[in-house]
Formats: sequence, C-alpha cells, structure tokens
Amino acid sequence: MSDFIQRVKQNRLFILGAGFSAAAGIPMIGQLLFDSMQLFKLECPGLFERVNNYAKICFSSEQEVDYTQVNFSDFCTFLEYVELREYGGGERWSERGSREKLAFRYYLAKAIVNSTPAPEDIPDIYIQFARQLRKYDILITFNWDPLLELSLSKIGKTFAYNNYGEADVRIYKFHGSVNWRLNNPSKARFIWKPFEFTKGMMSEELYYCDELLNKDSWRGSKPLMGEVEPFMVLPGSGKAFEVRPIAPIWYKPEFAFAFTHHVYILGLSLSADDFFIKSFFLDTLPDIDCYTGIPGRKVTIINPDPTVKKNYSFILGQENVNFVIQKFNINHVKLMQMDNL
Repeated sequence: MSDFIQRVKQNRLFILGAGFSAAAGIPMIGQLLFDSMQLFKLECPGLFERVNNYAKICFSSEQEVDYTQVNFSDFCTFLEYVELREYGGGERWSERGSREKLAFRYYLAKAIVNSTPAPEDIPDIYIQFARQLRKYDILITFNWDPLLELSLSKIGKTFAYNNYGEADVRIYKFHGSVNWRLNNPSKARFIWKPFEFTKGMMSEELYYCDELLNKDSWRGSKPLMGEVEPFMVLPGSGKAFEVRPIAPIWYKPEFAFAFTHHVYILGLSLSADDFFIKSFFLDTLPDIDCYTGIPGRKVTIINPDPTVKKNYSFILGQENVNFVIQKFNINHVKLMQMDNL
C-alpha cells in the first residue's frame, strides 16, 4: 500500500448536526427559540415587543406565541421580510441587518452560550470524541455552539477555523458561530483574530474571538451597542444572502472528501426545507467514491430519528452507507477510535 493511500485511509470526515450537541444539554431548535425569546424579553423588553408582535403576525396568532411549537425557519423568514421592507425605506439599522434581526441573533447566541457546559462539566463523550480526533481529520459542523472548541481546548488540542497556520484540528462552521463577527470593532475589550478571507475572494473580513467561547465573557455585553455581534446564518429564505460572507468555507466542498476516507454524519437529520444543506449533500455524497478512488470508504449516519432514511433517500442504494438509528453515544466513539488504525 502506498504512503498516500495509507495516509488517506487514516483521515476521516465528521459532519455534525444539532443532535451531536444534545447530550451536553444544548437545546434543540424549538427549545432554543423559546430560551432565546425569554432572554430577549428579560434584558431588552422594548425591542422584544416589536419582535414578538412580528411573531404574532407571522403565525396568525392573537394570543401569546408558544415558541416551543412554532416553525423556527418561518419565523426567521418573516424577520428577513421585515428587514427587506425597512431596507427599501432606508430604515435599516446597519449594513449587517435590522435592529430586530441583529438583537434576535444576539440573544440566540447568548442562549446557546448559557446552555453550553463549562469545561469542567463537559460530558465525557465529548472529551473522548475530541481525544480520538487525528491530525488530518476534517470537521464540518452546522452548529453555532462552542462545545467542540471547548472540548478540544480542555485536552490541549489546538483548532483552526480556516486553512491557515498549524492546528491539531480544523473546524469548518458552515452556519457561523457564536464567537464570530464581521469586521473588526473599533473599540474592543477582546482579542479578535481575522480569518484572512480578504486575502482571497472576499471584500469584508470575518473575525473570531476565543474569549467568547466562555459564557463569563458575555457578562456586561449588550446587543447593538458593542463588539459582540455574533455572525450566525439563520434558517429560512434569508440564508441565501446571509451565507455569502463565509462563502470561502462553502467553496469546493468536495475538498473535504478528497483526502479523507470514512465519513461520519452525527445528529444531522437533513431537514427537507433546509435547501442549502440538502444541496451540499446532493452535490457531494452520491459521488463520494470518486474523490480518491480508494476502495473501502464508508458513510455512517448516526441519528435517532426513524425518518432519517427518507431524508437521505438519494444515497439509500449505496452499499457503503450505514444507518445507525440511535442517539450519538460513547460506543460510537469507541468504534471511531478503531477506524483504519
């Protein structure tokens, strides 16, 4: 076996969805929306009432909206409509969005950080998952939370969000993150590091802050009035526009398969209405064996949702695809540790 084949067979691709973080207590989307709006109401009641009234219009409700039951994507689409309307009238808060959407995104991020366990409380499954990661593994996540970064830091592994510099693990966050923002703030109490996207195709720089992975750093911050302005791509029809500042992360996604072998898709249900993620998989998974030509590659999809096979119907006929209809657990991590060692 050539050195190239041996190296590729040791490298793996992990694709993470919301179900990956669930065992750490990070809420799924319905509960997360509720928690975000409760925090919004508590800390910024005036602006909350405007957003809450938009929700009543969106869901045709004269009563209080039950945020655990409504469609998160529909709500974000309505906020996008409101922003478009204000943009047409010259009332938009900034080039980065309306007041309502920016404040909502801030409280969404804060609710996520508040629910993320401190390093000393991270469940062992995530510590073991982080330990078994290898130098040339690639992680693609559609999650906004910092659980993976905190787990890696706890065991002394370094990570990078881009292709530059040395790092033990590379994490590509296709929907942004709670600790990212566009443009360097003029007055900052934190250290913001550039992605260096403007060295390539982008005209607007993206920055990240390691300190904001820790919930204590959020104390004293406020929406619309400081440096904490999380860059997070919201679901709904606005995604096609919002995702553009991180287009380099989405560029040529087949590269993630070119030098990796086994693929694990953890806790990602592949919702039918999420056209961007669906398009990503339609573009890559059916031809997955073509990228290296090395036989024996397998795709393992771990998800407790019994309908998950329907969502991945376009690869059901492939022999190398294995569905594990279970919640992500420590036994899955043990199997990963044995892959091609």
